[in-house]
Amino acid sequence: MFFTLAISAGSALQCAALAERARSADPRVMPIPGPATVMWKSPDGRVAMLRWGSDDRDQGHQDRPGPGAPWTPRSPSPGGPWTPRSSDLGTPWTPRSRAGTIWVDPSDGLGAPLRAQTSLTRVDPVYAAEVPDAVILSDRAMWAAAVAGRLAHLDPLHPCALLGGPGFPVGGVTPFIGIHALDGGISAEVRACKLVLAPGPSGKDGGPAEGPAQVADALVAAVSPLRALTEPVELSLTGGKDSRLVLAALVAAGVPVRAKTHGFAAHPDVSVAAEVARHLDIEHVVREPASPEAKIDVVTRIRATVLVADGMLSAFENVGRPDHSPSSVVTAGGHGGELLRGGYAETAGAGQPDTGTVSSVKRAGRATELLRRLTARHVSLLRPGPAARYLASLAPWSGAALAHGPLRALDDFYLVNRAGRWSAAARQAYLLRENLMQPLFDDGVVRSARQVPLVDRVSGALPAAVLRELRADLAGIPYAGKPGRGTLPATFDWRRQYGDQVARFLRDYTMDLGSTSSLFDVVSQSAAEKALALPHADRATVWALATMACLTSGDYRNARSEAPFLTVE
Repeated sequence: MFFTLAISAGSALQCAALAERARSADPRVMPIPGPATVMWKSPDGRVAMLRWGSDDRDQGHQDRPGPGAPWTPRSPSPGGPWTPRSSDLGTPWTPRSRAGTIWVDPSDGLGAPLRAQTSLTRVDPVYAAEVPDAVILSDRAMWAAAVAGRLAHLDPLHPCALLGGPGFPVGGVTPFIGIHALDGGISAEVRACKLVLAPGPSGKDGGPAEGPAQVADALVAAVSPLRALTEPVELSLTGGKDSRLVLAALVAAGVPVRAKTHGFAAHPDVSVAAEVARHLDIEHVVREPASPEAKIDVVTRIRATVLVADGMLSAFENVGRPDHSPSSVVTAGGHGGELLRGGYAETAGAGQPDTGTVSSVKRAGRATELLRRLTARHVSLLRPGPAARYLASLAPWSGAALAHGPLRALDDFYLVNRAGRWSAAARQAYLLRENLMQPLFDDGVVRSARQVPLVDRVSGALPAAVLRELRADLAGIPYAGKPGRGTLPATFDWRRQYGDQVARFLRDYTMDLGSTSSLFDVVSQSAAEKALALPHADRATVWALATMACLTSGDYRNARSEAPFLTVE
């Protein structure tokens, strides 16, 4: 894994200055080892491409393309958007830029524009910053902020969404003022220091309605390139719908696969996954949960989450630690399956059949309330001014609910925000430790699914029909239900079940760092004190408050430092 940053400036002098700033960025704001390297520079010196980190396929190769080597786009990598390719003296070198797609095509001649492209879900994000006489594009928001000189310029809309709303950034917001995430399904071009956006080749939703056969074909097409691998794909197989659908596509495409399931042997997920694996005669490995540890390094988890997830997610999420070395084995899972079921529209109970006008009105009311709770359920944590600005920023979604209906707004909100923002941050964390493929996020799959009428998706009919198209025999194996009470060994989730020592630490950490940073410019200090009072009633909010204290204070730069362990209970 590595990260990419590109600069297009009005002068060679400005480009060189920004490239040097990128090259010498503080390594503590990057989740993988450096250094940064200028991989390509235009002949006129006004465009530069840099890379932070290394590719495991580069090991043992001393000669790498340097400034002047051409960068040209190639076809999409399995399950992801385009990535650049460079060659030097006829020797190909293909980096795996595991976050957005940014490139220059020298065939455009002198002054070739800097380009970028995002997928429909933008789970592989591209961040943009416009600074005097230059534009910066990167797949790492913190790196772009460091180069633009904006690491300390924090956008108040970000903690509003993290604390008052869905728990992840909404729209194009990032933690940093002036650094924004490009929309999904667009092409970006930088000429004469101007960033120009247009619909990308992925296209937009629309066109003739499609059905299960087209979605099945798109899913097989998404995984077919994996046939070239030398060892089987490792699939996270549960007893649910989405991972089984991905498994069916892998088998239909002729991709060798082995399954793994996490859980106790008696769990329905494990038993159903084992039955599916036996039916297909594929290897199946079960990994039981580890026993809970007596002590945990709470502050390391908080710091690491901010660093690894680019400041986008709360430490309540389990995103791992920096500096992982990902395995060469390709892994896959059912992430994104909600896109086949109407996203948040399914949650609103939209799959219930209409029995008349009253039922339709009630269903729309449930959907409207869900959209409100998704975006503003904890807005009372915020100070009045930031809260008002945040609520005003949600106008596109409330307007869509009125103009196109709340169910469609919920479907779109999932695609643009949950898939496009939460999943992007989580995916970046996954990729530090896994060579991960997510076929249900593939553009062809998403486009085909969203052309199916929403009522067919939220009813659950589409995933079931796609499975029958791919492997009808798997449709007859029941899905896992909930285990009976007392049938499994007790599990311990210390994020929710911690005792007074951890609770006091989270309270003191948040209040101490929050009081010396900008946290309480956005968050109501009295509301924070109430949420942090022992015993903690809303532990997800407590983790979010601690995460924002870490971000606003800059304490995430200490993510690699040793920290004391605390007793969980």
